[in-house]
Amino acid sequence: MNRDLLDVIHQSNPWLKDQDELILDDSNFIYRHNIDTLLLPDWDTIWTVLIGPRQSGKTTLGRYLCQALINQGRFRSTIYLNCDYFEIRNWLNQGPQFLDQVADQFELVKPILFIDEAQRLENPGLLLKTIVDLSKPIKLITSGSSQLEIRAKIQEHLTGRQLETIVLPFSQLELKSSKIDLTQQLVFGSYPQVIKVQQKEIILSQLFSNYISKDIIEILKVGKPDLMRNLIGLMAHSVGQLVNYQQLAVDCKSTIPTIQNYLSILEQTYVLKAIKPFVGNKRTEITANPIYYFLDNGFRNQALQNFALFENRSDAGFLAENFVFQEIMKYKTQHFKNWDIHFWRTKSGAEVDFVIKAGQRIIPIEVKYQNMKGPKLTRGFRSFLKTYQPSLSAVITKSFTTKVKEENGTVMFLTLEELGRILDKI
Repeated sequence: MNRDLLDVIHQSNPWLKDQDELILDDSNFIYRHNIDTLLLPDWDTIWTVLIGPRQSGKTTLGRYLCQALINQGRFRSTIYLNCDYFEIRNWLNQGPQFLDQVADQFELVKPILFIDEAQRLENPGLLLKTIVDLSKPIKLITSGSSQLEIRAKIQEHLTGRQLETIVLPFSQLELKSSKIDLTQQLVFGSYPQVIKVQQKEIILSQLFSNYISKDIIEILKVGKPDLMRNLIGLMAHSVGQLVNYQQLAVDCKSTIPTIQNYLSILEQTYVLKAIKPFVGNKRTEITANPIYYFLDNGFRNQALQNFALFENRSDAGFLAENFVFQEIMKYKTQHFKNWDIHFWRTKSGAEVDFVIKAGQRIIPIEVKYQNMKGPKLTRGFRSFLKTYQPSLSAVITKSFTTKVKEENGTVMFLTLEELGRILDKI
């Protein structure tokens, strides 16, 4: 083990020299809702795989898990290897013999091995599979910021050997105890770095720039980064609308297959998420193009370069709708829910923003971010309730709350802050 490699390892692992050093100082740690599941003893002998967008908190979460497992006495030490460093990548690419070198150099007993940004290795899946097959008393954690890379390179080799969780920016439910203003989240989003600083626009600009330069150009080697920037801006203008591939191709001076490929990349790198129409075997339902939502409002507003105050924005309703989608997605991933998220539209114009399908249950959620004096339902929402008669549904309002009976089911009128009440019931 050469001196440069040792220096990098010691810099990233100060606790290897000083046992009083913490793996993570959790004094300002915001508790993630997937932690209880991730700390179950069931996963001690398999990989814990953390995937999600760059800077969403994967490394912090991984370090927290390491510290908690050691505090619980289930493991005794941790070595953290960040593949962003060339020295680390070069070392790990040589194969699993690095484990013996680690054991000899640092005298680790029953350790946790945390490999960060694993997608940067040449063949991480094969390496991780080989480590698992050695059956050593090691807890294995890895992370990656690109679903395209991490899944393509790892999942094939680790099927049945890993617990995977998506780490997205903080949910509103996770931030409740931090008393962070909701209108700030609606405009600037909830990336960990963003919520902790005053200069939010600067951090968002850097996040956007790093996404283009690292994920898009350096790692995925996308050949037309300017086209990608343009496409992100166009999608930011059309949140909640049916995608028109032909128009996007014209506006970007590109082709429909290229646009579809780039939209897939934006999904796989956690910028956008497409939802498809809900089809209940009704011939009048539209079953064509999907709708795309951003997974963070701040990233969307950075693409528009618009950080005007929420109360002064003409797109406040779209931000609220996008926010509701994000919260549903985050709840689904954090609680390992097997939900499908759809929208509903008919040829006659009836529509519902979101339809959650959880097994045999169907829960429609409509976003009407406006002042209400009474429990008013749209024609489209009433049509859905009459057609499918769900036992539970919700309308998200600006400030009005109540509960009413409609079509043999309960409709909850909730504010954005109360969205968790309906999600907890699904």
